[in-house]
Amino acid sequence: MPTMLQRTPKIEERSGRSFFNMVGPYLPTLFVLSVAISILVYIAVMQTLGWRTPVFSANGVISFMAPSSQKVMLYASANTKRYLAGIGGNYETLLVPWRGYFADRKLGFNEIADVADLRQQKEGVLILPSALSLSTEERAEILSFRDRGGAILSTWATGSRSENGDWQGWTFLNTLGVQMLGEIAPEVEVNNLILNGESPVSHTHPAGMRLGLSKTTERLLRFKGEMVAARFMNWTRITDDERRTEGAVVFNETRPEVGRVVAFAFAETVWESHPLLAYGLIDDTLAWLRREPAVVLASWPQGKLAAQTIEMDTEQGFPNALPFLSMMQAVDYPTSFYVLTSVGKTFPDILTRLNLESEVGYHGDIHTSFKDQTAAEQTRRVQNMRSEMASVLGGTQAITGFRAPTEGYDSTTEMVLQQAGIRHHTADPNRSESRLPLIAKQEGLANKDALVVLPRTQRDDINLFWEKLSPEQTTQALIDDANQVRDSGALGVLSIHSQNFGADSILVKAMPGLLVHLKQQNATVWLASTGQVAKWWRQRDRIKLSSSYSGKRLLINITVTGNEPVAGASFTLLLPQRGILPKVESAKIGFDKPIVKKIDNYRVSVIFESLKPGNYEYQATFSP
Repeated sequence: MPTMLQRTPKIEERSGRSFFNMVGPYLPTLFVLSVAISILVYIAVMQTLGWRTPVFSANGVISFMAPSSQKVMLYASANTKRYLAGIGGNYETLLVPWRGYFADRKLGFNEIADVADLRQQKEGVLILPSALSLSTEERAEILSFRDRGGAILSTWATGSRSENGDWQGWTFLNTLGVQMLGEIAPEVEVNNLILNGESPVSHTHPAGMRLGLSKTTERLLRFKGEMVAARFMNWTRITDDERRTEGAVVFNETRPEVGRVVAFAFAETVWESHPLLAYGLIDDTLAWLRREPAVVLASWPQGKLAAQTIEMDTEQGFPNALPFLSMMQAVDYPTSFYVLTSVGKTFPDILTRLNLESEVGYHGDIHTSFKDQTAAEQTRRVQNMRSEMASVLGGTQAITGFRAPTEGYDSTTEMVLQQAGIRHHTADPNRSESRLPLIAKQEGLANKDALVVLPRTQRDDINLFWEKLSPEQTTQALIDDANQVRDSGALGVLSIHSQNFGADSILVKAMPGLLVHLKQQNATVWLASTGQVAKWWRQRDRIKLSSSYSGKRLLINITVTGNEPVAGASFTLLLPQRGILPKVESAKIGFDKPIVKKIDNYRVSVIFESLKPGNYEYQATFSP
């Protein structure tokens, strides 16, 4: 009797078809699948060896995206230590601030001193803390690390000397994409670091934020780079003409397959007096170098990058307000007039026209500072200015702006203004450390009743008068200030005085050139009245934003409070890879799709036509 094994038919007998006949139709698919699996295994193995993942861009060009990593290395250059010791210095003074930063932030890092240790690193962030003296081998290894996808944060005059301390110039920094133009003389008063707003390496800081720098023996340097995140300026945020295009913090990503680079044009010693402010800048810088995408609530609506207002303090020379109004109307520019009411009431026809054709606010009752006056006296003066305005215009409920005469006010003034129904205050430059509006809330006041403070952020006509400029020079100075506002993403408040706007004045000759320039910037700069800016800032305050990054997508949570929709809400999204625009989609059905608009190679605007009160969830993905 045949055994069970003997009785088991062969495969051919069971099916009636040969094995090759059965699998034959699937052979091409099986072949492709086996090749694909082999490629995936190969890529996985090569990635562990430092190979970079290929990326197919939208235009069909193949590139390689550098990997991201949380690893941070502090390079304690032995050659730099030896060089500084030889000239009576101590490299520890430049290393200790970094150790202090990591200790404060409770962040892990590796401190390495041997170039051989760097050779083993395939990714991460390498900090070069004022590593002046570098050997040929060190330079080659650092650049190789960058070319493998490693990111670099360089400070001060890194690589300017050989391993023996001989002067080498700035070739190494040039290789990192940094152009060195020279040093800033110690006597030049530019000991403030002024940050750009919504910049990839300073995105958590408001535009125009002022970081005071300690004076040290290590001179500030003059850098140029692909992108600028901060500049050296004096306390009033003015810089010399020759340095307007330079940067104190510059950054670049020359190709997607190489690591990102940030260069600080200052040594670590300059932040000793304000370490926590510097720590915030370092936080943002390291996040960008690690290719961590981020989203921030934009300062301005409709994807605008900055805002520019022009207002007139209307006092002596009150009739000069009319030619100023005509000049502004000719370019369709919303205008604000702050009226000294004791003067304005004597020109009822002019005041009535200003109120009908522009925005009118209060400049006080008389041209005397409010500062240090009692609350009772300030209340009386506010009541008096409102009464004088009403004597000409009747109802004044819609007039809610104020600018203190001589920019003289105090905290009592702002309290009295809020109690009197004033809703925005155009103040002096001292009111804020940044160049953005702020909301001075009082306990018990709702958002709609809070006082929005607009700090003056530019030189006014009185400042420019003392510089003794020609009309052409005045125009250029006004344009320079406006460009600085635009570049930093700030609020521009240009204040001029009616008495300085006579028919033959320098201002009358200089202003047309500025207005033409501003209209050319209309696509990116919001040309608004002070009241419009204040209204927007109050609306913006109703938007709450949070986000989280999963490694594949950025989850964005938006909450709009209040009862009315917010029109034109915008968010700035920082990209993990140069030039690759994200896809932003709702995480839930029914939410409107936003507009995604490129700002530059490192940022996009995410713009919503309208956001009703409620909670929203979106996700951004960054595949090419």
